[in-house]
Amino acid sequence: MDQLTIAGRTFSSRLMVGTGKFSSSAAMKAALEASGADIVTVALRRVDLNDPGDDMLSHIDRERYLLLPNTSGARDAEEAIRLARLARAAGCEPWVKLEVTPDPYYLLPDPIETLKAAEVLVRDGFTVLPYINADPVLAKHLQEAGTATVMPLGAPIGTNRGVRTRDQIAIIIEQATVPVVVDAG
Repeated sequence: MDQLTIAGRTFSSRLMVGTGKFSSSAAMKAALEASGADIVTVALRRVDLNDPGDDMLSHIDRERYLLLPNTSGARDAEEAIRLARLARAAGCEPWVKLEVTPDPYYLLPDPIETLKAAEVLVRDGFTVLPYINADPVLAKHLQEAGTATVMPLGAPIGTNRGVRTRDQIAIIIEQATVPVVVDAG
């Protein structure tokens, strides 16, 4: 399998695995091990990063996996920035999966607030991986702002529809100067 390099860091797997929706921490740990993934996303709202005994975190080997905090649940740029800074203050690496989703039902990313947050976080020294609609124009703006990837959605989160935005993603890939990571679907 091809390696994935983001911001100068090489990963042996292109798969990123989230920690949500598992029936137990043991099931999550087994899934992580079976996946072969090197990157594990963690919703900042679901864990206490200051508590090393947090059950979920205790099952993630930080020597084996990059723990990638995400700002899931942030409704605007200000909230996303605050969450990212909290993760860094709690000892996480300055990497963040930026998610700004003002609509709690459809969880579609807000392009304006995402770009605002990305600009601030990049200036603050974060490695930013933004979750976006499959919008080639926005992807270019985010790359110009200094994000480490762009992460266009294949379909809305949780819909189990697979990749429905192929044509737009193809344009993003064609124009990309950073890795493109297809997210959701």
